[in-house]
Amino acid sequence: MNYERIGPIDVIFGERESRAPFSTVLLLRDGGDAVLIDCGAGHPAFSSVSREYRVREIFLTHYHLDHIWGVYLFPQAHKWINPYDYRKLTSWHELAKASGVYAAEGERGGAAWVVAQQEAAESPPPERDTAHAWGRVFGAVDRVYPYQQELMLAGIRAVMLHAPGHCEGYCCPYFPDHGVLHVGDFDLTSFGPWYCNADSDIDHFIQSARMTLEVDADYYVTSHQKGVVTRIEYRERLERYLEVIDRRDEKLRQAVKRGCSPQELLRQEVFYYAKNLAANPGLLRYQAIGIAKHLTRMVRRGEPWGDYVEHFFAAAGLDRRYLDVFSVPQAADQIGADALRSHESEGNTKMNQ
Repeated sequence: MNYERIGPIDVIFGERESRAPFSTVLLLRDGGDAVLIDCGAGHPAFSSVSREYRVREIFLTHYHLDHIWGVYLFPQAHKWINPYDYRKLTSWHELAKASGVYAAEGERGGAAWVVAQQEAAESPPPERDTAHAWGRVFGAVDRVYPYQQELMLAGIRAVMLHAPGHCEGYCCPYFPDHGVLHVGDFDLTSFGPWYCNADSDIDHFIQSARMTLEVDADYYVTSHQKGVVTRIEYRERLERYLEVIDRRDEKLRQAVKRGCSPQELLRQEVFYYAKNLAANPGLLRYQAIGIAKHLTRMVRRGEPWGDYVEHFFAAAGLDRRYLDVFSVPQAADQIGADALRSHESEGNTKMNQ
């Protein structure tokens, strides 16, 4: 198991240097018990964790599969999710809307996707099949944690900082006593920011990224490839990382100015290279949604492209009604209050009201 230790916090790096569909996980140690933050590292890492610890709780930063696919390996653990993402992991239709299936496929396509997922979930893959599947994790969450309130996780003070943009419910777990901020998918990679779901928002992403700089932390833990960086490194790299957004704007601006058709725009490698799309055609959905979010944002900021944007929606087959889908949060005191109180009495998970 490849990990780095910061006090009682183990940073467990995922397979393939935590490249998707894997991600970095935090393990909070409390004797023989442990709490996980996210659950996407890999089977070898989770086998090692299971041999050494009793995982009592798993706290998920958000609903994306690369961060949650492994929760089925810890059936005894309670699974916590943020207030916005609870419904996405308990309603197939909410998941389809938030992840962009409805935007890319329309209502009929979204409904068909839901039926396909339900059928797959009823016939789960055999244990030896290590494929990451929604059916293995859907419905697994049974607790909702609050944002911006102090929790005690494995005896460690923690605050779940709401950081929307990557998706609406995204959070950054902060451990003030150890100077650790899990920035997760503010991952500093050369790919740049990812905001290609229907519940993603470019401006919120930028605001949340800036917010992470205001946190009093010494160590910044990313979810993919870059590992743990210092405060100085994080500040410098974050600026370059956010500049990718402006470069995408400019690439689109120049393409439109030179007469690129809406059909051609979809293949301009704004997010994914042609070779990536050829290897995984499903990425085209995210490319279309990401470009659409850029174009609509640029129109709001003054670009005279209203008609062009409408033609792009048609060319990409996007249902505009579902491009921006945001939900009402499920209050923690409705789903998780009884659990929080019972866990306080057990001494496992405590919240200061």
